[in-house]
Amino acid sequence: MSAPARFKNRVKVSERHGAGEWAIEKVALLILMPLALWVASTALTLTGVSHDGVLAWFANGLNATLAAVTAVVFFGFASLAWKVIVEDYIHRPGNKALLLGLINIVCLLLAAASVFFIVRLATGSVPLPAGV
Repeated sequence: MSAPARFKNRVKVSERHGAGEWAIEKVALLILMPLALWVASTALTLTGVSHDGVLAWFANGLNATLAAVTAVVFFGFASLAWKVIVEDYIHRPGNKALLLGLINIVCLLLAAASVFFIVRLATGSVPLPAGV
């Protein structure tokens, strides 16, 4: 259990945690800005391209790597952003812990699925096995 909150002039004193998460969030945002421009230009480039053209685009190692990095950084950033929202607006400790765990699991699964499907596109093995 944490210590009781400290106050100075009726204002809660910072507990000095969260600065590292704030820095990670800002670095992730800096990484996402050029990647977002790349994603937008890619979307415009691939508009109207055939299925084989998209597969050829993903077969390029740089494109597949940038797509995977974009997915991982995006879902990491989303996880941190949702964590801030939950910590600010959910006040019951049990609910907060449950939501934070759920958010982390969902973001991890989405990032892993994104990388999995990007790798499948890059290797040319697009269709999933029967029954999946």
